[in-house]
Amino acid sequence: MGNPLVSVVIPAYNRPDTLKIAIDSVLEQTYPNIEIIICDDSTDDRVQKMLGPYLDPNPKIKYHKNERNLFLENWHKCYDLASGEYINYLMDDDVFHKEKIAKMLYFFNEFDNITLVTSYRQTINETGDFLPPLRATSRLYEETRILEGKLLGNLALTRCLNVIGEPTTVLFRKKDLTEPFGFYKGKQYSLINDFAAWLSLLCKGKAVYIPEALSYFRLHPNQNNNKMGFAAFSQWLEIIIASQEDGFLDTKELFKTALLSYRERVNHYDQFAEDINRIDKLLITLD
Repeated sequence: MGNPLVSVVIPAYNRPDTLKIAIDSVLEQTYPNIEIIICDDSTDDRVQKMLGPYLDPNPKIKYHKNERNLFLENWHKCYDLASGEYINYLMDDDVFHKEKIAKMLYFFNEFDNITLVTSYRQTINETGDFLPPLRATSRLYEETRILEGKLLGNLALTRCLNVIGEPTTVLFRKKDLTEPFGFYKGKQYSLINDFAAWLSLLCKGKAVYIPEALSYFRLHPNQNNNKMGFAAFSQWLEIIIASQEDGFLDTKELFKTALLSYRERVNHYDQFAEDINRIDKLLITLD
């Protein structure tokens, strides 16, 4: 079985200081066969300058500076340049536990039909200090579980929360993701591009949840999601409805729970009036 190549892909953007910490956490992995793909979408050369000392002594690091800002296309570029059998995204402000790849790859090697391995992720602040969990990052289980992918997908959909994890959290097999990262049922998602990819994987097999913190999710004012705007939250309603095509939310009760969960999240915001009307019409058909 050997040690298959794992590609850690990093869409970088204007954060050389935290990117350095992220790269170091990959270089410290106990798993031996890793390549690092960095696609730099920055508006300046700070990332490029920081990486100078890394590139010559580390042939496993491959760096690409974009000629123009690619935004979501940069995620696809990283993915397309990856040579590994397995993929793990790493956001340039997050950090890996040193045994992340080894502990996650174990489940692909030892069990059949695994399409996604995730774990608890520890929230940290700008300086790396631990923070209390958010609703979405709270530990799902106290023990390691192998569960049907659709069950884990339903858990997230009915809570209207990405409890599975940010891009940094999940390891998956490249061949199992049959649409570009961030696409689901032919649609590109932005605010929840990671969750769109997870649904695409979860409908094909089983998932593993590890309760140990194998990655560290940094919270700070300049996160990309903070810049997309609250209006993009409507993507949750779109994906809730679309997920039924793959067998998620396959009972009236589950679908209704997901719709009501979303409705509760947006109920007091005028910009979601159309979404609320749409939900109310759907609920009538379910009664």
